[in-house]
This record gives sequence, C-alpha cells and structure tokens, in this order.
Amino acid sequence: MMFLFSISAVMAQSFEFRYHGESLTDGALVTIAAEEDEWGFGEMCCYSNPSSDPNNGLVLQVLSGNNTQGSATMTIDENTFNPSRVLWCMGGNCMMFGNNTSITKSFNVVNGICQVQFDAEDIQSEGHLLATLTATIGAETHTVKIKFTNGELEEPITGDVNGDGSVTAADVTTLYNYILNDDDSDLVNGDQDGDGNITAGDVTTVYSILLGN
Repeated sequence: MMFLFSISAVMAQSFEFRYHGESLTDGALVTIAAEEDEWGFGEMCCYSNPSSDPNNGLVLQVLSGNNTQGSATMTIDENTFNPSRVLWCMGGNCMMFGNNTSITKSFNVVNGICQVQFDAEDIQSEGHLLATLTATIGAETHTVKIKFTNGELEEPITGDVNGDGSVTAADVTTLYNYILNDDDSDLVNGDQDGDGNITAGDVTTVYSILLGN
C-alpha cells in the first residue's frame, strides 16, 4: 500500500521593519512629533541621523538570506502642514519629493540593516504628514506607515500602551510591568479593552493586535 502525503511549505519572513529595535507588524503606524530644530523631524533627519544602530529610529532589518538589494516606494498620503522640503534617504542618496507624491528607488542593505531616513523641513503650519513606505526584497514585500505631527492632538493608537506611536512587544511588556510590579513608568494608555481597568484582558487585546486579529 502506498501513502501520499501533501506538505504545505511555509516560507519564513526574511526581513521586517523595526522601530527603536522593536519589530513592527506589517502596515504598522509610526508616529513622530516635530522636534525643535531647524531640520524638522530630527529623529529621522537625512542630515543628522545616519546610523547603522538597529535601535536608532526606523530601520529595515534582514532576518535571513543573502539578499543585500531591494526596491522601495515612499508615497505621501496626506500633507497638511506644508513643509518647504520633504526628503527620503534609504540605502543611498537623499531624494527630494518636490511636486511628486511618490518616489520609487533601489536600496542596499549593509550588515543586515538599512536605515530609513525621511524628513520634513521648514514646517509652515500645524498639521501632519502621513506617508506609506513599501519595501521589496526578492519576492517578499512589507509596508510601514510614517506620520509626522506638528501641534496636533493625536488620537491614541489602539494597542499603543507606551505611547511610542506603534504597537510592538514593548506594549505587552509595559502592561506586564504594571500588572505584576505596579511599574507605571512607561504606561500611557493601559486600558485597551475599555473596561475601565488595567488587567490581563488588556494584554489579550494587545496580543490580538500584534497577531493581526
């Protein structure tokens, strides 16, 4: 007797976006407030912040494989504060958007890391700039959203317990630190399930968001 087995191969993820060293789920939003310097958003500034440090700002991190080249597209979805210039640097020279709302370029990965530098300069008014970055290496594609704000009151992001503008494993850690150790040093928005208390139910809510449910 002969048995036939069907095995479905699952390809492991070969790269991801990380913010301050924390993995981002596909399509995650990173929110960054304007800084008081002449360059606008200093954390991702094309001039003052080139670095290969994986904990420095937003980076693309290769997890496996030998691919060192890819292509990416940055698209400006909304721009309400009218900066004089918007620049994007990623594994190569800076590019200015000018009248364009979308730019596609190739990039190189060095030592497994490609830092994303994206900056708005000489901001003219309160408001925000929302952009979508899509990167492709080989046949794999991942996306992250970047939102710069200037003077706007932001609605809390569901799952963002520590208030860093994204939902990561650090939010789960912040909840555990509060529930188990009464440590509220990083706690900004702990009541995620809306029951008026901070409990294990909030941990479950954040886990569900991380898993894409």
